[in-house]
Amino acid sequence: TTLRADIETDGRRAKVSFGRDWKADAERRDFTINALYAEADGTIVDLVGGVADIEARRLRFIGDPEARIREDYLRILRFFRFFAWYGDGRPDAEGLKACARLKEGLGQLSVERVWSELKKLLSAPDPSRALLWMRQASVLTSVLPETEKWGIDAIHALTRAEKDLGWTPDPLLRLEAIVPPDAARLKTLAERLRFSVSDAGRLRQWALTAPVEPKTTEAELAKRLYRGDHQGLVDRLRLSLASARGRAVEDNDALLEAGGFSRLLAFAGKWKKPDFPLKGADLTTLGASPGPKLGATLKNLENEWVESGFALDRGALLERAAEALES
Repeated sequence: TTLRADIETDGRRAKVSFGRDWKADAERRDFTINALYAEADGTIVDLVGGVADIEARRLRFIGDPEARIREDYLRILRFFRFFAWYGDGRPDAEGLKACARLKEGLGQLSVERVWSELKKLLSAPDPSRALLWMRQASVLTSVLPETEKWGIDAIHALTRAEKDLGWTPDPLLRLEAIVPPDAARLKTLAERLRFSVSDAGRLRQWALTAPVEPKTTEAELAKRLYRGDHQGLVDRLRLSLASARGRAVEDNDALLEAGGFSRLLAFAGKWKKPDFPLKGADLTTLGASPGPKLGATLKNLENEWVESGFALDRGALLERAAEALES
């Protein structure tokens, strides 16, 4: 490995010089667990107590936590991210206090670095404890003000559902669990943190998708899946199922709700969008002229087809098209 020493820091990036001092290299790193070295024969070199901290699942800054944070304020988010992945019990008290005191420094960071770190945190097997401590230290509202006055308790039920039902941890679904489904606010969030087009679109569609009632029939859900956003509906169903399962321990009604959401989610997972049997060319063959009337007629026929439960076949639709064009 190359050995380095910081010669200048500004809270964002460090300028470094290369050297031969292992101790100096270790002391410029953020956490004890990140300052371990291995000799050619595999012998571990531990100059700051990192091995003991790994064994205890304890996360500590090297030296003075405030000094480490002032070198790069991203270390505040890294503290909670590494705690989410590798920590146990309570976070290190001095590290937590330092993060709370210096949280304003997060505003100096590029938004791309902030979102990258948050996404990694939200991808941890169970980020709920880290999020709670971030809220306690007022760090969470510094980077995600949308969580203020909304609450993040839904993350507990979601992570339990993930474990019980075998869902792959999904950082965007977890984000949806801790922010309000407000399309305008989520648009602002996505622009502020410069989400990818895909991530921003998914958040928006989730917010715009109306909740699904647990007694909804598969036929009605099929219509919504066809007309709406599949991912938005699946996200709504997963969050609703997780919430109902969390309440089902003490609420029989919630148990019934969970059964309904589970049924609908299974249906949505297997559902394939059918192809509408007609195209504009079919109507022109029947004598229709290209234009708004043709488009409106085709849309009306598609709505009739959807309302029939996708049962109307091509022949029946052509008959209706001919009747519509004659009227």
